[in-house]
Amino acid sequence: MNSFKVAKVEIDFETKPDLFSPKALDMGSELLISCLPKFEYQTALDWGCGWGALALWLAKNNPKAKVTALDSDIAAVKTTQANATTNDLFNLHVLASHSYDELPAGHTFDLIVSNPPTHRGREVVESMIADSKERLNKDGVILLVVEARIKPWVARQLKATFGDYKIVKRSPKHVVVMATK
Repeated sequence: MNSFKVAKVEIDFETKPDLFSPKALDMGSELLISCLPKFEYQTALDWGCGWGALALWLAKNNPKAKVTALDSDIAAVKTTQANATTNDLFNLHVLASHSYDELPAGHTFDLIVSNPPTHRGREVVESMIADSKERLNKDGVILLVVEARIKPWVARQLKATFGDYKIVKRSPKHVVVMATK
């Protein structure tokens, strides 16, 4: 069993060798999670959850919130479900879905977070950003962490979809960017 602790919230987890960041919390996700305490949410979504780091943290940080995690990879979904059980997180719903396809129409969130799978191509990330706007409540926030080298095209897509974007935090290798509906 592995664990990580960010902003006083400790998460126990297991992962699989074929999932992203199979041994520990990756630096990008840790940077994104370090930004989360300043955001209020009653509903949150971790898009492309992998083994569940972001969703697990969101659910444990705010036990009254309804948190959804989705991923198209069945191994990721099963691992996130197992990690939710390990952490006694009954407010986390895990869903196998290609993008937003399996979410009920009209299901919206206060906060959408993602360490998007940029290795799958620009069109995957750009489509996720474009489709996220209708999935956010009024004044809802999308928060993404990306490698600094690809921030310009992610920022362009956020600006095209939401009208503007903001850099929340950066490290030498990653940037956390956000947009508000």
